[in-house]
Amino acid sequence: MRCSPASEIPPTPEPSHPLVRRFWGYVHSFLKRFSVCCCRWVRIPFDNQIIPLPFGLLLKWSDGTRLEEVLATEVCRAAGLPAPKIISYGEHPDTLHAPVSILMTRLPGRELGQAYESLSPDARTTALTEFKLYLSTIRGWKSPWGDERVCSITGGAIRSIRVPNHAIGPCETPQEFHEYLLAPAHNSFASEAVHQEKLRSARKLQSLQRPGVKFTHGDIKHHNILVDEEGHITGFLDWESAGWYPEFWEYTTALRFVPKDFWWYEFLMKAGAERYLEESKCERALTSLTADSYSW
Repeated sequence: MRCSPASEIPPTPEPSHPLVRRFWGYVHSFLKRFSVCCCRWVRIPFDNQIIPLPFGLLLKWSDGTRLEEVLATEVCRAAGLPAPKIISYGEHPDTLHAPVSILMTRLPGRELGQAYESLSPDARTTALTEFKLYLSTIRGWKSPWGDERVCSITGGAIRSIRVPNHAIGPCETPQEFHEYLLAPAHNSFASEAVHQEKLRSARKLQSLQRPGVKFTHGDIKHHNILVDEEGHITGFLDWESAGWYPEFWEYTTALRFVPKDFWWYEFLMKAGAERYLEESKCERALTSLTADSYSW
């Protein structure tokens, strides 16, 4: 770790003017076509969502890319986290499924999931220590939107693949948040008894929620963390789901679908996820009741 992250959240920058964003949208469209030609010429795979460019740059233009991701990335970089540097961001009103593109720097290092098995024990300890510090720092930030409001960094709706229709909020109270999550619940089980047990478990989640909201990455996965050979974290990627969530959300999101015999599960346990195992169990019940609403 090169420096300690800020203990207070930096101000959220003002978005650029819509006309400026439209201009950069045209530039980014050209860069995408340029990348397609270059990839064909040098015979390397072309990624339609994380578009490779020369000079250490990437163009992200995916289904989840929104203006809030730009602002969250800029805030976290300003706070000292190893987030990409935003060069420009453009709007594309003709592609409603992917209305924003982001030109950013490519960060050094390898994905933690690719590197972990080859890291030395000391390097693994370094990665865990820095991971815990970064998460504890952003979770200690105070929300400018109040202690209960679940919202994005701008105070508006959050985009997350974990919620119905991939969008939620802003929710002014925990009750509103949990009611929204549970609203699409339906019985797809073999018996009514199983259905009722799942409902009881899912409803228990609200009673387990601790007071307050925490600033949350929202999609902590090992492929969104970059490390060097010594285990230092060189990159935190993909802030598209970042915002103010209930305390458990960061860890229960990271634990989703992770088998207990996988190294990432143990890593998360050591990082603090063991405090949220009951919440994780309730979330699995919630998912089984509402998964059909997580449509693209």
